Amino acid sequence: MRIYTVHQRAGAPADGEGLVFVKEGFAWPALFVPLLWLLFARLWLAALAFAIVALALAAAAETLGLGPNAAIVLSLALQFLLACEANDIRRWTLARRGYAEIAIASGRTLVEAERDFFRRWEGPSAPVETRSAAPHRAIWPRRPEDRGPIGVFPKAGG
Repeated sequence: MRIYTVHQRAGAPADGEGLVFVKEGFAWPALFVPLLWLLFARLWLAALAFAIVALALAAAAETLGLGPNAAIVLSLALQFLLACEANDIRRWTLARRGYAEIAIASGRTLVEAERDFFRRWEGPSAPVETRSAAPHRAIWPRRPEDRGPIGVFPKAGG
């Protein structure tokens, strides 16, 4: 059973357009073809960062004289790290693009997870309104009727 997070674009229509399902866990394509996977997933900043880090690791291995085997091990370690975090990077990018995580769905396949989600979905969520917080009562100065023990102790007689 796979778990998916469901992300909704702000102002998405009620027909389900603007919803993105992102799988939890390891991304196998990101392990074997990391740069292509990042580009295919439209993760431009992550692709640029991956390319820079990969080149920096290769240059560091060459500068330190570690040899080609060490460079390959470093590259594989970077690819493994990316594969572990790839879907989280995708969620972060969706959040930056204005998508909000609205639900979690599960199923053996993406189609089953979509069915699971749409069976329970009540339509697009309303935009979240920012309310001004009610003014909080200051702790000090204390009012005369508040004299008594400080902390979690109840007042006497009440």
